[in-house]
Amino acid sequence: MSDRFDDVFRARYGEVYGLAWRVLGDRDEAEDAAQDVFAKLAGAAVLDRPDTEVAAWLRRVTINDCFNRVRGRRRARERVDRAARLEPLAEAEAGGPLLAVLRSEEQTEVRAALAGLPERQRATLLLRHSGYRYAEIAQTLDIAVGSVGVLLARAERAFRTAYEETAP
Repeated sequence: MSDRFDDVFRARYGEVYGLAWRVLGDRDEAEDAAQDVFAKLAGAAVLDRPDTEVAAWLRRVTINDCFNRVRGRRRARERVDRAARLEPLAEAEAGGPLLAVLRSEEQTEVRAALAGLPERQRATLLLRHSGYRYAEIAQTLDIAVGSVGVLLARAERAFRTAYEETAP
């Protein structure tokens, strides 16, 4: 590996892992996602770019990788649910590993509300509440800085509505 890759890995691994953990809610899966992101970085031309562009690329790839994992989880859950309806014995195993990911009832409600948001809104909320500035969010999502505030307001409104519907 190149010195540049090593430098970026040391400087940005914690950020990538933290973002993945906030999206996925599972430490092992976040670790897998972070490793996948850095594996993609190893062969990417973006390593020749300035640090701010590399950081934005890492955030974008992390968000996309995590959303793909969440979609895969949802599809797996749907397959398990279908199988559970077809075979009564499958009911005992239907939620096992998936339920282990959820740490508390409130976290379950928050994740459900987030899952119902469009991906761009979800990413905006997660990035903003992870401490990123509007300019960094705009660069990550490839949108104008002026659009971040509008997107964030819509995302917060949609999240609030979705959360109120899922909360008891």
